[in-house]
Amino acid sequence: MRAITYLRLACASLAVVAAGFTTADLRSVPATSPAMENADLADTMDRVLDDAMREYTIAGVVAGVIRDGEVVWSAREGVATADGRPVTGDTSFNLGSISKPLTVWLVLDLAEAGLIDLDTPVSQYLTRFALPAGSHDAGKVTVRRLLRHTAGTNLIGYGGYGAHEEQPADVIELSTTFEPLGLVREPATTRSYSGGGYVLLQMMIEDITGGTLEAAAHARLFAPMEMHNSGFAPELLPHRADAFNYYRQPIESLRDVALTAAGGWASGDDIERFLLAHFDGGGVLGSESLAAAFAPTVPDPGYAMSYTRWQTPRGNLLGHGGNNSTWHGQIYVRPETGDAFYFLTNATSGAQLDLDLSCAWLPLMESEAGVTRCASVLGTARSVAWWSLGLGWLAIGSAWWLGGGMLTGRRALSLRPTGHGPIRLTGRLAGFALMLAMLVFSIWVSWTNSVIWRTETILIDEIPLDELEGLTLVVSGLLTVWTLCLWSNPVRSARQPSQG
Repeated sequence: MRAITYLRLACASLAVVAAGFTTADLRSVPATSPAMENADLADTMDRVLDDAMREYTIAGVVAGVIRDGEVVWSAREGVATADGRPVTGDTSFNLGSISKPLTVWLVLDLAEAGLIDLDTPVSQYLTRFALPAGSHDAGKVTVRRLLRHTAGTNLIGYGGYGAHEEQPADVIELSTTFEPLGLVREPATTRSYSGGGYVLLQMMIEDITGGTLEAAAHARLFAPMEMHNSGFAPELLPHRADAFNYYRQPIESLRDVALTAAGGWASGDDIERFLLAHFDGGGVLGSESLAAAFAPTVPDPGYAMSYTRWQTPRGNLLGHGGNNSTWHGQIYVRPETGDAFYFLTNATSGAQLDLDLSCAWLPLMESEAGVTRCASVLGTARSVAWWSLGLGWLAIGSAWWLGGGMLTGRRALSLRPTGHGPIRLTGRLAGFALMLAMLVFSIWVSWTNSVIWRTETILIDEIPLDELEGLTLVVSGLLTVWTLCLWSNPVRSARQPSQG
């Protein structure tokens, strides 16, 4: 049999195998339902988590489901630290933006104590910082509007700082020099998510209490709710988890300065206590404060005080996600029925749990918004997988064109480029240079975002990272083949085909 026939069979087989693997590996999420018994619910969540831990090489995770005010499923899986210490209920994870609901509770407690008024301009409580003068009215930046993200402040989010980077000394230096804080829209006209607004709240808390945010949060929030492994000062937590990259390798955990926006820490047991407190105030907040926290935002009723607010047949489902460098998490709570869900993870790949684990639980709440969101992201993940297959087939076809040409003596690879005329040769070499540049960039993206994972990068939960990693590898392969094709030279006098 001729070598060209072997090449044909190899390319065809590879195309079939790729199609089979893609079809079999399309992401799907086993859904729960309101009719499920607690035991079946727990079995489903266990299965989804086990599959995700294996599929996405997640280092450590805590997760749980609360139903009718009782914890019916709780998981503590994987490793917490580089030396292999296992995750337990006391392991503290960085919360990312889930720090904001904790801040809401702390500020509302200060209001209940009479130390602040929610409808007073925050400037009346600040002693170390003032919003820069501008075209918008800073007098309308009230505490309530900051909590609701309607105050007009800038800075959607903050990154952390590695040991190799220049460090802001505190939140004041952060807001004046590193990430200047200001008003970018008229207060009360629109809701725009603002980590900068929560940094203003951090300054306010420290100014009116005369101490650190950590001290105020411990005294007024964590201690009363017996959240013993939570805080805004990770160096004080005895069971703090390490950060891991996509391939379960330990990496640097960055220093957060914007603590109220993204610098909180909590354990799985503590998050359960916090979610349970949403049903009765947990000894920290009264019914009026809870109502204020969960009330719809004006002008966007799809949000409460930092929480998303989705309508369901049995009440409003409140939620907030957290994505901070390699740390990822999500909480949901429906106070009217005593239902809640959470997960926290210490690995880049843990972002995938918001698609798999959260979307397995959300049908239990019959949330149209949640189910629609999950269907949309699941559709995106599958589309990326099919695109990968299509580009893979294109790479196989291109390899066939190059390999077949070389086997039949029509093309050859050599260091000296040749071609039919200077214009066509110049165009081919220009194409080669472009393909080579794109290949180098593709490899760089794959390396920095998957293998090493630059910890400054913030990954949002809606990205199907596993499928995108596969797409990146396929694109790199396609560009490699195209680069070789453009460098290959036509042979003017064809040789006889090679014999097998």
